[in-house]
Amino acid sequence: MYGAFVRAVRQSRGLTQAQLADISGISQPNLSAVEHDRRTPSTDTLNRLVVSCGYELAAVAGERVIHCDLPQNGWFPDEDLPGPVDGDPVDEAPALAPDATVEQRLQAIDAVLDVADERVR
Repeated sequence: MYGAFVRAVRQSRGLTQAQLADISGISQPNLSAVEHDRRTPSTDTLNRLVVSCGYELAAVAGERVIHCDLPQNGWFPDEDLPGPVDGDPVDEAPALAPDATVEQRLQAIDAVLDVADERVR
């Protein structure tokens, strides 16, 4: 299900599975299993792979956009996320703060489900 997407993202940056595994901290055998649809990645794993290729994971439906937070420090070998590059777009605030209430989290889940419903139609 996610295999073709992950492979396309990786190949768009000209990376081998081994290179993406090194950057993301996801083992190459696990990455291969994801790309061949033998394993479904968790949201965190999918986000790490996408961000490692220089993209941002977001749900988009028309004007509605819900951004996935960037992975936390600690998954790059040097413990730092790469810095911005001239010409990078301005970062948008995440849809939820880490200290969001249960009600706020439920509203975000409802919004994601609404986006999914719109995409299916």
